[in-house]
Amino acid sequence: MKTFTARVITGVGRGHRIGFPTINLDKIDLDINHGIYLVKAIIKAREYKGLMHFGRKETYNEPVSLELYIKEHVSDLKSEVVEIVIKKRLRNIKKFQNTSNLQQQIKKDLEVL
Repeated sequence: MKTFTARVITGVGRGHRIGFPTINLDKIDLDINHGIYLVKAIIKAREYKGLMHFGRKETYNEPVSLELYIKEHVSDLKSEVVEIVIKKRLRNIKKFQNTSNLQQQIKKDLEVL
């Protein structure tokens, strides 16, 4: 299992707008393949199961980013350091025709949580 830490940064808020708020992280130089991963996240000494996106946001033609989705809301994360333990790579990053198709895939991905 690969483990690393990253600091929370401010994103553009798209995840929140489409119903899946993410925690944006500052690390993009990871030695792993781009993709969607099942992870354990340790935030403020608490463990959470989550999904991590690492790579380009193909649907929106945006550069490489690192984002974490957890079901629970964690407040006041500004500049917090998050520890990530990668459990399993779920799939490659895909380019979707529209946001609705992306939302459907995210719902399917979340079934592993």
